[in-house]
Amino acid sequence: MAALTKGARENFVTSAALIPLVSLFVALRFGLKIFRRQAIQGPDWMCLFSATIFNVGAALIINFIFNVSRFHEFDLDFSLGDVESANRAKIIYITEILFGFGITSIKLSILWFYYKLFSIDQKLRRVIIATTIVSILWFIVSTLVIVLQCVPVRLYFETFASPEYCLSYPRVLFGYELTNLFVDVAVLCIPTTAVWQLQLPRAKKVTFTFIFLLGGLVCIFSILRITAVWNPPNIYEDFNFPLSYVWSSLQWGLAIITSCLPLLGPLLPPWSIRLPSIASWYESIRSRLSRNRSSGRHDPLGITSSKRTWDMIGGNRHNETSQAWVSDDGFTRSQYALLPIPSRAILVDRENEIV
Repeated sequence: MAALTKGARENFVTSAALIPLVSLFVALRFGLKIFRRQAIQGPDWMCLFSATIFNVGAALIINFIFNVSRFHEFDLDFSLGDVESANRAKIIYITEILFGFGITSIKLSILWFYYKLFSIDQKLRRVIIATTIVSILWFIVSTLVIVLQCVPVRLYFETFASPEYCLSYPRVLFGYELTNLFVDVAVLCIPTTAVWQLQLPRAKKVTFTFIFLLGGLVCIFSILRITAVWNPPNIYEDFNFPLSYVWSSLQWGLAIITSCLPLLGPLLPPWSIRLPSIASWYESIRSRLSRNRSSGRHDPLGITSSKRTWDMIGGNRHNETSQAWVSDDGFTRSQYALLPIPSRAILVDRENEIV
């Protein structure tokens, strides 16, 4: 067998490494929910859909390199003959369409998860809905541009997307990826803004922000893809096609993986002694959000709470000065405000299960 070209080797290694890694994280996500007898919901199915498309696209690239290409290449080299160029154009056309479906599916999965997580904040829910609409519109427009960049479509394969008959391929990808980056940044900002509005110690805000901003790595790979696609003034000669595919694969695969991380909290207890905040983030943020929503409430009947008859239960205790319940498990110390419940009144907070 002939040796792989540099571009083919880079894309083969990337695809071969990401297929099992993406599959593992999605399997852990579903396995954990089944083990804990939790319902598999919309965000999970959207994630599975994206992962399936990702694996199909990666498998098509590997198949092209080893079974379709006579030169075992994955480079934009038109000197290899018309047959080779036509076969390459087909795989590019298919995988670019798959990328649009897959990257949008994982965006919608993440936004759906946010919608359920921050359901008690109506303003934030409206922001999530608006971002979802933008993501869907981006998908529709970008897919139409990719599909119809040559009219009729057959010219894409017959002329290999020649700028004489088709939209400029580097320009199409540049606009495609730049707008995709803007949507990614908007998705990232949603949980970060919510976390910093919580009444939490700064250390915990940083911890929660870090967990959500792991998705920022997706934006980094998106920027790297832009640098591979767009290098003026010679946008055709300096178009690094193989590397653009490496970055897009990493961007898509990492988006799927990071979307699974917040739901894998129960797998962290073995390290909870050293990383208590990470192990309990998914429980803490839910209760903090609920308390923040009720912190502005006051006693409608003007009744103040009297001294409790209890003072300490287990390792926890009641703070008479601040009217708070102090929890201390030896690793983390949390203080929860206790709201007075007036006579003939009931205070109800909504709570969401996210694991």
